[in-house]
Parts: sequence; structure tokens; C-alpha cells
Amino acid sequence: MGEMRTVRGTRDLMGPEMWVQDYLVRTAVSVFRQYGYEPLDSPVMELWETLSAKGGEEVEAETFKFKDKGDRDVGLRFDLTVPLARIVASNPTLPKPFKRYAIGKAWRYDRPQAGRYREFMQADVDIVGSSSPAADAEVVLVALEFLRRVLGKDYVIKINSRKVLRGLIERAGVPDSLTYECFRAIDKLDKIGVDGVSEELSERGIDREASEVLLSAIEIRGTGTAALDEFRGVLNGSEVGLEGVDELEFMAEIFAEVDVEKYVEFDLSLARGLDYYTGPVFEGRYLGQPYVGSVLGGGRYDNLIERFGGPHTPATGISLGISRFIDVLIARGKDKELRPRLDVFVAPIKRAMVRHAMRIQQELVRAGLVSEVDIMERSLKKQLERADSRRARLVVIVGAKDLAAGNVSVRDMETKDTAVVPLERLVDEIRALLNQETTGRTARETPATRREDPLGW
Repeated sequence: MGEMRTVRGTRDLMGPEMWVQDYLVRTAVSVFRQYGYEPLDSPVMELWETLSAKGGEEVEAETFKFKDKGDRDVGLRFDLTVPLARIVASNPTLPKPFKRYAIGKAWRYDRPQAGRYREFMQADVDIVGSSSPAADAEVVLVALEFLRRVLGKDYVIKINSRKVLRGLIERAGVPDSLTYECFRAIDKLDKIGVDGVSEELSERGIDREASEVLLSAIEIRGTGTAALDEFRGVLNGSEVGLEGVDELEFMAEIFAEVDVEKYVEFDLSLARGLDYYTGPVFEGRYLGQPYVGSVLGGGRYDNLIERFGGPHTPATGISLGISRFIDVLIARGKDKELRPRLDVFVAPIKRAMVRHAMRIQQELVRAGLVSEVDIMERSLKKQLERADSRRARLVVIVGAKDLAAGNVSVRDMETKDTAVVPLERLVDEIRALLNQETTGRTARETPATRREDPLGW
């Protein structure tokens, strides 16, 4: 049998990557709950009729679609928004606003490249039931708080509006039938540049004069209401476009009030490729290295739930690309900071002591301590090496002579001191040692009897 490999565009996560992923998920959940969102989960596999209800040319091309054993067309979810829309449509009496978060994997059958996977993890927050731009501002604030905690600096969230883009297309004289063709072309600006967008607009049937209007306008970007004043100048005379600017201005005022406007850039080129967006759209970028593309994205989708058979329901949301954040944080060395350590390593001397060591570990676990017991029947020297590799703060040595007297030996891995401790006081003594400051001084003297280093046993 040849080398066993993962499917192209997927990857195994081990050790450092998993430490980082766990940290990202914990941080996301903490932020989401602080903003009052409740958790929701859904199947990774949906009926094709559900997935295709989203519409858009990407769905058929980018979805892992197959038949189940009942000859039904099914597919793997490509985001966490479509399942949410299905759930809301099926539960029309949900109290509004319905604020939910979801964390899980999604799959897209596109071409893998740096920072882009076919299987990836997302963390989403959505607000269902509110048409106010305040809801759009809130999901952006949630994302900014996550970015603040995880990155600290070197990030920006770009914002635009589909209404603004519709107004721009209207001002350029592009037929309504080509609206989404324009959106898809403009959305590729970062990937193919101005010349590439110009060529793509031409290929999609937009004439040269309209293209020049569009290409000139999508250069406009900036922070705060000053940038939005430029938006207004370009969109003068377009009712839908100016309505979109008014909504963005409402959001800008909120960002200024909470002092995050320096992390938000209004960018007329931002389109987001998905067809279901109806209002503000968002995309977050990490500005440092490595370049991984967007690390979050989202927007308002007021018509999506209706496509799934529900009533017209306004909704907005944002998705954090956990898989891309893993790459960023590994490059920044976060995995070294997150490397786990044990409170206690329990080292049985010979096989007969293993059951006693496991009983001690059970007591430590129930006391809330992180511990590991050796189950490899190694020598004490090898066990101490293992404890050191696991960054154990203390080692409890379980030997027959000590145990017969109702004691164990506790070794401080920082000071190298070892003390004999009565079993009935073990948890209290360990807590005392863990709580005290050890940097620059020896471990605290306790009533326990001092003993020489046991490596020579």
C-alpha cells in the first residue's frame, strides 16, 4: 500500500495547531456569550434542495454533492448561514431578535491554495429579526473584540453595502440584468487587480464607458464619515445608493462612539461574491505576515430566510475563519505560549505502584488539578524526563516504602527539591506549592520532611 495521504485541501491538526484551534474556539465562545448570543448546531450534511436554495453560480461548482443510499441528492454544508436560514424558516415563532452563534466545519470544492482549504472551521454570529444598521454594527463589534483579543493589532475590517454598489451600477448605466456580473467582477479586485477587473467586466458584457465609471469609483476608501461623504458624491441621484450610505453612516457613528473607527475602513470596492447579500457587507484582513487573505466576512441577507419557505425576515451576520487564524497565530509563535503544562505528574515506582498512582491521580483530578500518571512502566529517571517534557510543575513519586508509611514524595521541578508528604495532606500541599511564587527562590518549607534528590534511588 502506498503512502496514506489526506484529501487535497484538507489537513490533520496535531499538537501546536490544536492548541491554537482550542484557544481560538474558547476565545470566540467567550466573546459571543458576552454579547448575549446563544449556541446552535446543525448537521454537516444537508439535502441538496436546501443548499441550492441559496442560489448563485458558486453553489453548484463549489459544493461537495453526492447521492445517499436512498438515492437522494445531498451535500456538505459550505457555510453555517444556510443551515441557520433553514432552521429559522422552520421555526417562525422564534423570539426576535434571535441571536445565535455556531462553530463548526464547512466544505467548499474549490482550488486549494495558501490559506484556503476545502475543509475549514468557522465561528459565526448572526442576528435574525432586526433591520436596523445597529445589528450590522453589533456583529462587526463582536468580530473586532475577537480580533482585539487574538491579534492585538495589525487588522482591519472593510465595510461596504450592496445598496451602495447597486447605486454605483445604476449611476454607471449598467443594465439590471448584469448587476450580479458586476458584483462578481468587482469582488476579484484584490486577486486580479484593476486591469483584471476591467477585462472581466468586458467579458461579462459591461461596456467600456460603464467600466470606467465603476473602476474610478472603487478606488474610494477611508475611515469615518469623511469616506462616506465621498461615497455620497459618487452616488448623487441614486436613491438606493444614498440609502445604503445612510445605513453605513449610522454604523460609522456607532464605531466612533465606541472608539473603534480606526479599525474600520469603508471601501467602495468591497462586494463579497455571494448573491444573497442585500445591505452592508464586511470583510476582515490581517495586515501582518503571513498573508492569508480575508480572515472573516459576512453581511446582511434580508431575503435568504424567505427562500427557505419562511416569512420575510431581516438578518445579518459575520463569520470568523478559524482555520486561517490558526495559520496566522502559528506564524506569530502563539503555539509556544499555549503549549499545555501539567500541574502534577504522578510517577509510580514499579508496576505494583501503578494502581496507587492512579488512585492519587483521581484525587488530584477531582480537586481540579491537571495531572498525568505514567502507564509505560518506565524507570524513575525516564518518568522525570517525561514530566519535564510535559512541563509538569510537580512530580508525585509513589514508592512502596513511602506508601507503607502513608506518604508520597513530591518533587518541585523548578527548584529540584523533594519532600515527603502525608497522603491525607497531599492535595493541600500541592495547592500550596502551585500557588506560591517560585521564581528566584526555593520552594516554601513545609512541615514535610526534606529529602535528597531521588534520581539516585
